[in-house]
Amino acid sequence: MLRTMNASRAARALLLLFFLLGLPAASCGQSALGLMPGVVNNTGNLSLRRAVLAWAQQQICSEVQKSSVPLRLHPEDDPAMGRFFPNSCQTQQLQNGNLQVTLGGYGYAWTNLTRRLGFEASATVEYEQDFLMDGGAMYVYFRQRSTTATTFNTRLIEKPATLAVGGFSLSPGSAMANSFGAQLLSSEIARGFTVVRESDSTVSFGLGLIEKGVRPPTPYERGDSKRRILANESSEIHQEQRDYVGPLEVTGNGQALGITVHVDGAASVDVLIVPRGPADPWLQGYTTQAATTPPPTPPLLAESVPAGAIWRRTVALPRGYYYLVLDNTSTAGPTAPSGHAHDDRAALVRYAVQLGDAP
Repeated sequence: MLRTMNASRAARALLLLFFLLGLPAASCGQSALGLMPGVVNNTGNLSLRRAVLAWAQQQICSEVQKSSVPLRLHPEDDPAMGRFFPNSCQTQQLQNGNLQVTLGGYGYAWTNLTRRLGFEASATVEYEQDFLMDGGAMYVYFRQRSTTATTFNTRLIEKPATLAVGGFSLSPGSAMANSFGAQLLSSEIARGFTVVRESDSTVSFGLGLIEKGVRPPTPYERGDSKRRILANESSEIHQEQRDYVGPLEVTGNGQALGITVHVDGAASVDVLIVPRGPADPWLQGYTTQAATTPPPTPPLLAESVPAGAIWRRTVALPRGYYYLVLDNTSTAGPTAPSGHAHDDRAALVRYAVQLGDAP
């Protein structure tokens, strides 16, 4: 069972794109490769370490496009303010042994200045890679060496198109808006990231270089549960906004998603489960049009979660991909926010999703 932990609320801030953190999903485990910690940690075995990372390289793009990446101001304790959905990926191992990654996709974020901001983004980055073992856990380090291309195109700015700063337009597609996002993207890529893969294949990650033996913070402790953790994060969701968590893969029939949610700040948040097929166009619309819309198909789960108590559900689902939608809008779910223009009570939602056998 997952146990709640305290997490501080973050100040609303400008968009910082952490999208290249999506690469962790492909890191390889010690048990899968039959390697002993002492062998891998031997500094003289760089060629062996490179060979292991080359194996991981083959898995990166197939894995990274299966899910999304939460966007946050600081990885240490901030809730996500948006999400990036990779839809293209290419990798190349360079002659110097480094990994070149070209990743593209789309997403959304929320800032005080713009409210919801929809965007497309891509980058080509060269990473130096290495890893260390800590017992059964593997620490994979990606240090940015160079960024050769970065693009950021705004698709939506929820506030009126007349929004401007210092006389410069921040309307969708404007040079200032695109340059603003690209600069933030480049600065965050330069910090690199660390992947921590546990012996049970659970993956966590953090921006920057995390010391061996340390784990990136999460809203919930794992406890003694043996179920696979698909998500363990927190999101700040403002009035008339939502967060599309996933896609979440149910790998076989007879399985269920175990969902844990805690809400603070707003009176309640609606929790929905929608299959990926109809949800993908719905998500695309959320990044291109200011008005939110109802789900395109009846959700498989639609419940209101009131603030305060820990809410848990186990939902049996057939094999496939699904979105967990955390909704603070008046167009989906059984409840709606207050609707007062000057009363934006953002919901801080701490959630975890586990995959296991259906009851």
